[in-house]
Amino acid sequence: MINTTFKTALLGSGAAVALLAGPAFAADDNADLKAQIDALQNRLNQLETQSTTKAQKEQVAPAQAVTGGEFPGSWKLPGSDTSISFSGYVKADSFFTMNAPSTAIGDSFAVTAIPMKSSAANSQGGDFRMHSRQSRLRFDSRTPTDWGSLRTRIEGDFFGPAGNQRVSNSDSFRVRHAYGQLGPVLAGQTWSTFMDQDTFFDTVDFYGAAGQEFVRQTQIRYTASVMDSLSADFAIENPEQANAVSTGPGAALATNVNGIDQMPDFVVALRYRPSWGAINVSGVARNFNYNSGNNFDDNTWGGGGHLGATVKLWGKDTIGAVVNYGDGLGRYVNGSVRDYYVTSCSGTSAPTNSCNEIQTTSSLGGWAAFTHYWADNLRSNIIGGAQTNSVPVAQLGSAANGQTDQIVTTHINLIWNPVSKVSIGLEYMMGWREVASSNNTGFGNTSGSAQRLQLGMQYNF
Repeated sequence: MINTTFKTALLGSGAAVALLAGPAFAADDNADLKAQIDALQNRLNQLETQSTTKAQKEQVAPAQAVTGGEFPGSWKLPGSDTSISFSGYVKADSFFTMNAPSTAIGDSFAVTAIPMKSSAANSQGGDFRMHSRQSRLRFDSRTPTDWGSLRTRIEGDFFGPAGNQRVSNSDSFRVRHAYGQLGPVLAGQTWSTFMDQDTFFDTVDFYGAAGQEFVRQTQIRYTASVMDSLSADFAIENPEQANAVSTGPGAALATNVNGIDQMPDFVVALRYRPSWGAINVSGVARNFNYNSGNNFDDNTWGGGGHLGATVKLWGKDTIGAVVNYGDGLGRYVNGSVRDYYVTSCSGTSAPTNSCNEIQTTSSLGGWAAFTHYWADNLRSNIIGGAQTNSVPVAQLGSAANGQTDQIVTTHINLIWNPVSKVSIGLEYMMGWREVASSNNTGFGNTSGSAQRLQLGMQYNF
């Protein structure tokens, strides 16, 4: 094909010949020549336009090319408006547990499992353990719609049932989060609306302090903006009651039997997030129904409230504290074991005045924390927590022995970020536990303590 430069020269030569001919042509011939020149010019313009369009098309990315998404670390699915990301981290935890083996307390520092001082487990002393169960995988998406952004998240870790350590641990994968959100409505499994995510401080240990709200469950939540920096959440969440049942004073306890979940848990929260920190107030109402199937049953309401605050200090330092109180608050808070106790009517020694009557467990707990930055990439956290539960000793008799009455925890750590995607933390933690006793069996039988030194190495992607 003749290129554009040659065609331009040809057109110019034709025009020059026409001008030199001058008077040799009649007026009509001049008009014909001018029309031919105009036609040539139009054709040249078309060729130049086609050439430019072709060059532009060659520079445009193909329709199936991957491009950047609408949120950090995401990319768009080819041929769609959906942005997705795949992220998570690998974490290796190494720890030495003192005063009791980790087989008794667990891979998280579960203070409610600390053995008593007089127990065989306490006499076994401490042990060393390593695992990678906290390693996490996360999938996120965002899709613009006429009703706002559609968000989804699926996240899991390997803190399911532990595997065999002899060859390969084979720890089980479990779901942490699985939810979708369109505008102000969220549905699926994630942190309970009762929780205060603004007042959370870093611990190397997975479980955190005593008295801390900690539960993930399926829910339907609506979030409304009240005014600048203030929002309100309303949710119904999955109910799961935990009870302990005896046939009379001193009889062995049966746990988690005949509890019928008839209604969801109702949760409301107010969240205020000014520039200086955050304040969170939340409450949960829970319906408890016990039915043994022998025409003896009871139904009552329980729940509790939460107040938490975080205040920014100088630099990046922060201080915060929370308090939780309720009757039947149960699994919503670290350290609350049973929602309620029941004396069953099926036993011959069952007292008639409390036959199958639900006795909710009142609890009071909380924690306080301080974060100090030694440098931009080096910080420490000091966290102290406590939780107290009311165990109905008079009702249960000797069956109350061993039920967790009080726990106290302390966490002190140093966390270093050598690069932005790597976190290395060293943490010392101490836990103390006291259990109920019907006959004052002695300090060694009613209390126990343990300590743990843990190194966590986390690599994010």
